[in-house]
Amino acid sequence: MRTLLWPVLPSDVSTEVFGSPAPCHDEESCKVRLSTLTSKLDELRDEMRGKHLTLQALEEIRGGILSGRRVELPSAQRQHLERGSPMISEVTFDARHRPVSTNVTRHFQRPCCNDAHFQVRQHAFLHLKKSPGSKSASALLVLLDSESKLSIYSLENEPLLDRFDLGHEGKIIQLELSPTQENHFVVTVGEDNGIRVHNIKIIAKKQKTDVPGKDGEKEEEKEKEKKDKDVRTLNVTASLATQFTLSHGELEETRKLNVVLPIERGSQTFFIAGDSLGGVSVFFRNGTMRGRVRVTEDPGGVKGLIRAQGQQQVLFYSSHAFGFFSPSQVDLQYPPCTGWNSPLYDLAMEPGYSTGRVLLALQDGDVLVYATTCGKSKAIHSLRKKQPKNGY
Repeated sequence: MRTLLWPVLPSDVSTEVFGSPAPCHDEESCKVRLSTLTSKLDELRDEMRGKHLTLQALEEIRGGILSGRRVELPSAQRQHLERGSPMISEVTFDARHRPVSTNVTRHFQRPCCNDAHFQVRQHAFLHLKKSPGSKSASALLVLLDSESKLSIYSLENEPLLDRFDLGHEGKIIQLELSPTQENHFVVTVGEDNGIRVHNIKIIAKKQKTDVPGKDGEKEEEKEKEKKDKDVRTLNVTASLATQFTLSHGELEETRKLNVVLPIERGSQTFFIAGDSLGGVSVFFRNGTMRGRVRVTEDPGGVKGLIRAQGQQQVLFYSSHAFGFFSPSQVDLQYPPCTGWNSPLYDLAMEPGYSTGRVLLALQDGDVLVYATTCGKSKAIHSLRKKQPKNGY
């Protein structure tokens, strides 16, 4: 019969950790005693491992605080630590929401910029009207460089318009494109409050290539092959349509143009301009001012403009308010929505404005969701949801 080896521990340790063990008289009692001590050792190991992980997490949090970076923590640990200290949410983030990086280098195409001095400041995509069955390009890449010159490239990196001078004296602070595909134009805003509109004319030319036919080949097959060989080239030109600025007056020197938005209603084109004194101005296509209304008294004035409800309305926002402006009536349709303390950083609407919800991102990290409709009523501004900055 094999001899059962009994692990020898100091009497004070075994008594403190495991209590007073039962005496071992025979082989059966020794097996029971060994099984009991083994299970207790396993529990002690798990407890020590948990404490080690806790110390490791606290050390990572300490290092993150000293280095100024946020530390990744599992959801359970983060929630447990937040119960004791709400400041944990300021220096950590949930592991479930860690950034996901993907390798897109094999799908990346470097467009146009072989010149080391060519520095792109702003860019946009100019969508083209596509005829049924056409294989022509669906969009063009519009670039504005550091010298305030305009370039247009195809998606195949073919230069169509190379560094066209837009005529601004200073830097260009904003670039906007035509909202529809019926007629194309570019709106640029300069530091001198000047607005310049350039028409973009795009002509597609078909270059036919002669394809020799083979003996006995059917006429239908030759026509099909000939159509496949047809090549379409785009000819792009730009010309100045109009230029204008904010109306002259006693506030001319202090008023600063912040944002411009082109809209089209039927056959008419309007330019909506928001300035630093909280005013929204409406201009005709030829640059004549239709009217101006002051919509906010917040510092900095109107920060942004967004098309809403099929270009029937324009949503404006400032640091502490947003509302809907009617270009046709040159007036506010409803009182602006306010009620938050931190300044507004950015604003977005749901695609298509189907639900009437507006999302606000504040500078303190909070995200607010407002409902601007309730049934058939459109004058409702109610806070539906608030996502705090620590709610990862």
